[in-house]
Amino acid sequence: MKNPEVAFAGSPARSMSQRPPLAYMYMASFLEENNISTEIVDVKGVGNKEKAAKKVIKETVKLEPKIIGLSCLTPEVLDTRHLAAEIKKELPDVKILAGGVHPTLIPSDLIYKKSPIDFAVIGEGENTILELAKTIGTGKDFKKIKGIAFLRKDGKIVKTEPRPLIKDLSKMPMPAFDKIPMDYYTKPGIYCIRGIPISGFYVFTSRGCPYACRFCVNKNIFGRTVRYRDPVKVVDEIEILKNKYKIDGLYFYDDTFTVNRKHVETICKEMKERKLDMIWGCETRVNLVYEDLMKTMKDRGCVQIDFGVESGSPENLVRLRKEITVPQIENAFRICKKLGIRTFANFMINTPDETEKDVEMTLDLARRIDATVSIFNVTTLYPGNDIYEKMGGVPLKDYETLGPSPASYDAWISLLESKYKLSKHNLDLKKLLKEISEEFPTVHRLSLKNPKYVKKLAENFSAMLSPRYIKIILKSKRKHEYMKWLLQLSGFLKMQKNVVEKKKNKAK
Repeated sequence: MKNPEVAFAGSPARSMSQRPPLAYMYMASFLEENNISTEIVDVKGVGNKEKAAKKVIKETVKLEPKIIGLSCLTPEVLDTRHLAAEIKKELPDVKILAGGVHPTLIPSDLIYKKSPIDFAVIGEGENTILELAKTIGTGKDFKKIKGIAFLRKDGKIVKTEPRPLIKDLSKMPMPAFDKIPMDYYTKPGIYCIRGIPISGFYVFTSRGCPYACRFCVNKNIFGRTVRYRDPVKVVDEIEILKNKYKIDGLYFYDDTFTVNRKHVETICKEMKERKLDMIWGCETRVNLVYEDLMKTMKDRGCVQIDFGVESGSPENLVRLRKEITVPQIENAFRICKKLGIRTFANFMINTPDETEKDVEMTLDLARRIDATVSIFNVTTLYPGNDIYEKMGGVPLKDYETLGPSPASYDAWISLLESKYKLSKHNLDLKKLLKEISEEFPTVHRLSLKNPKYVKKLAENFSAMLSPRYIKIILKSKRKHEYMKWLLQLSGFLKMQKNVVEKKKNKAK
């Protein structure tokens, strides 16, 4: 569609990501329901960020929209500025909005003198963008629009009063599936339910989290209120994804899926009544694991739960304000193991005031709970979390190196060591991470070179031998795509075997 009123342009840095732009999809469907035409420019499969940016710019400019929305995480601020500037060269009269985490927290990084960005959208975007779309071009005063920041004629930034959160999410329309390349996102892979090859998609059933983890940004953006969608409408959406887009699995993308037992039980009941035979994963907290609820979830297709374990040190958990205990962690993993639910454990190192003993306790806990997949994240300062505020911030230029996919691993480690080491210990981070990766291989680093990797390889793909998984694949309308995936995996394993044999021959 040429000349939509609003076009959302995807980040070039996310062109290889298999996570769909759900925020854009919700905003697009909400605007369309309110008679505002929209398009989403979602360039996929371009590995080079510069090439992806050129394609995003070209496709966005070709649409000639009145308003362009850009989503911006902290590591993407400089990229977002560049994207906006290049688009503005071609479409000087277009109004560009920047929304997301960073514009919400630090709008002055996007709104400044001679900035190509006209408005920062602060907080939840649906109603704000709708009001902007209706106001731009009318001559009305923007100061009356809640939840934005913009520049006055005298060069001073105006930040309007906060916009209230949407109370009833059940009134929101389903995300705009028709505006993104669904074939890309639904092709079989191991990313949706991490470690399990499945054609899947992501579904929100709520927004918000009631907890106050020190490293998390969400509570400082949306508060600690949880708002829910009607479970019936959630399962309506799942049914559409199953029937129209032929998915076999899904991931519930809520911050804390089991915070409301009744909500989860109703979703499971609705899926059972509609005979939606699928596998799925979710994320929750170890203190919200109940054996009877987990059994209900398992019976309805839950095969994996992701947990933020963070640390095996009780003192460190208190410092991080996790509000969980080591016994709760062990109990949650015990229940999941008993029921045959895979576990994905997230740990943190380089936490504030972390000692060498804390690291040892964390590694010891990781060995005891023996998660299906264990990930060790290095704590990094991001605006909005309490650690960032205490440390006094980070200059934008450093986020090019500190971002979620740093261009250079060595540069990332060096910068952490030199400027952003939060721990008290003197452990060499690069050496520590190497040792951890050898003991706790991830699904992306599996190889046949290490016996521990072979064990984890078998464990990671054991789900493929379960009767439920086999039944789903046999009934799937994507069988040929799974076969293609398996052939690619066979080629990878053969390559790994050749590498091992060559090393053995050299050693002789």
